[in-house]
Amino acid sequence: GYPTGGDNLSVTVGVVSRVDVQAYSHSSERFLTLQIDAAINAGNSGGPALKAGRCVGIAFETLDDAENIGYLIPAAVVARFLDDLRSHGEYTRWCSLGF
Repeated sequence: GYPTGGDNLSVTVGVVSRVDVQAYSHSSERFLTLQIDAAINAGNSGGPALKAGRCVGIAFETLDDAENIGYLIPAAVVARFLDDLRSHGEYTRWCSLGF
């Protein structure tokens, strides 16, 4: 992406350090997340996370009080959301067991 204050594309390399279910910052719902050891600064979120040339997720947030920790939305979660939009014209949510 184009980090704040920059006018050139930026690339960051990171390693997945945790797989967890967490509440997304712009949603009240909890979804699968991948924690990485790379900072996602303003201007970098929304970019693809690549492995061997394939998109495995979308960079979407970081922890304010931590350094070099970022989170990705896994490609499967993004695909489910997009399939829902194509099929229903809106996001209809994931199924839930209720507990």
